Amino acid sequence: MGGGVRTLASALTGSVEALHEVLQLPEALRSCPALRRALAVDSAFREGNAARLFRLLRILPYLQSCAVRCHIGRARRGALARLARALSTPKGQTLPLGFMVRLLALDGPEEARDLCQAHGLPLDGQERVVFLRGRYTEEGLPPAGTCKVLVGSKLAGRTLEEVVMAEEEDEGVDRSKSPA
Repeated sequence: MGGGVRTLASALTGSVEALHEVLQLPEALRSCPALRRALAVDSAFREGNAARLFRLLRILPYLQSCAVRCHIGRARRGALARLARALSTPKGQTLPLGFMVRLLALDGPEEARDLCQAHGLPLDGQERVVFLRGRYTEEGLPPAGTCKVLVGSKLAGRTLEEVVMAEEEDEGVDRSKSPA
C-alpha cells in the first residue's frame, strides 16, 4: 500500500521519475490495485482529463485520498483554466455551478462560487458562472477547499485506525509478516 500511496501523491505532481520507477517494476507488482489506481490517476492528470481525474479521486480509499489532498487545488485550478479557455467569449458563456460542483468534486455551490471568484470569473446570479474572455486569472496559491467529498467523507464515522486496518485488509496486506 505504501508504494501506491507514494506513487499516487507523485502522480498529481507530474513526477516523471515516479512514473518511470513504477513502470520499471515487475508486472506482478504493477498489477497491484493501489498502483493501478495511481497510474490511472497519473494518466488522467497528465491528459488534463478533469472528468476522469475527479471521478477516480472520488473512489480512492481514505489513505490515498489523504496523499493527494494537497494537490487537489492545483488540479481544480488546471481544470478551471481549461474550461475558461474553451468557453470564454466576448459576451460570455455560462455554466451551472451544479455542473462545476460535480465535475470538480467540490463540496457544494459555495465552494464553486469561491473558486470562480478567486479566479476572476463573475457569477450570473448565484447559480451560474460566466466565462468572459480575458477575465480568468491565477494569482497566488489555488484555494485549498475543504475536500469533504474527496477525503473527509471517507472516514464514514470510523476511527482512523479502523480505516487503515480495513484498507490493509482490502489490499490483501498480510500483517503477520509485518514487524510489530
